[in-house]
Amino acid sequence: MDTVVIKIYGPNKFKLLDRSQFVPEVTKRAYKDLSPTERSLHPSRTYLRHFVLRPKNLHDYKDDYLPKVEIFENLTEDRKDIRYVMKIEFSVPKLLYGNSVLEVVEKDKDRVLIELKAALAKVNIIVETEHLTKATLTAVHLCKNVPLPRTIKMREILNDLERIDINKVYDVTGKKFKNGGRVLNIYSGTIEHVFYDKIEDSIRPKNKRSDKAHIDLERDFTEKHNLRDREIFRYEYRIKKGQTVKREINAALEREPEKAVLFKDIFTKGLLKKLTVTSWRGIIERPENQLALFRITDKLSLFMHVLAEAERKGTGAHSLNTALTSYGLAVVIQDHGAKEVRKAIFSIWNTDHPERLTRRIEQTAALTQGLPYSNGISFVDTAVENYQPITLDLIENGL
Repeated sequence: MDTVVIKIYGPNKFKLLDRSQFVPEVTKRAYKDLSPTERSLHPSRTYLRHFVLRPKNLHDYKDDYLPKVEIFENLTEDRKDIRYVMKIEFSVPKLLYGNSVLEVVEKDKDRVLIELKAALAKVNIIVETEHLTKATLTAVHLCKNVPLPRTIKMREILNDLERIDINKVYDVTGKKFKNGGRVLNIYSGTIEHVFYDKIEDSIRPKNKRSDKAHIDLERDFTEKHNLRDREIFRYEYRIKKGQTVKREINAALEREPEKAVLFKDIFTKGLLKKLTVTSWRGIIERPENQLALFRITDKLSLFMHVLAEAERKGTGAHSLNTALTSYGLAVVIQDHGAKEVRKAIFSIWNTDHPERLTRRIEQTAALTQGLPYSNGISFVDTAVENYQPITLDLIENGL
């Protein structure tokens, strides 16, 4: 995992020994101190006041990793009292190692709790380990770093992934390249998939990095271990809202969907691998993405493959029409991706039943079964499935 966001709900679960470390300075109020307007605050507004940690002597912490901390003053569920909530956001590997090339695993739980408690104490925030353990998990970024052989280039993999889609509804998925085409973000609602070269990103200037925290230590790590001339493919699966965290993690743990997810839950044995691999498989096994990612350069060979599969599957009297339609869809999706194809089709044809096109795409994917992914996608797919953590020993022995 990388970034996590946890919330600790008061009272009496955290202490601020120096409230002037926050902007504005934290002041505590009672319900009777609220104005009539504040007491009648609309439920859609989630807090009354907001305080952000801004250490007064920030330069003293240049070699330390400090989490981002915010305090929210809000009304309780019955709206008859005030409650203070502390939100903590931090990169788990940077907390432990000062970089996010090395990866955290479930057995690191105790170390993470010790380091997090100590980091908070440095800025005069006291939280007992028990309350950190039972903090509510509201966002988490799962990730996998994959060192690439020199025969496979990051740019080729990003070019392939540019054509994928993560939602069957044609107008939902967003997609953008950042930092001069070096970072690919694909997002839909509260889910985001991010792909980039971890090493290249770590040595770029801060304003051009995808990961902007703890820059000097990460750059030093890259130089120390002679990684500057390597490419490490990084896949991040970002679950960005509490309700989605509940849905995803409870499903993986085979629990009730509305059960509260605590920080300690993310360290359940096998969970990190399960969530990361499942999210990756959900991308490349989607029918429209199978069509976008397979690689066969000879169009006649593709045509013959589709014809043979249509005949073998016995699609009936209209098997030739099915084969011809599937071939056309396969070629255009391979070149441009399903999202662009959907846009083009629905710019002309009726959009009332997009599921009809989805069925056509699924049918086309079935007729291209057996065609290989590109070399880059195949390599990453195998590495994600194997899920070998990147450790210091692995780096020192040669990636």
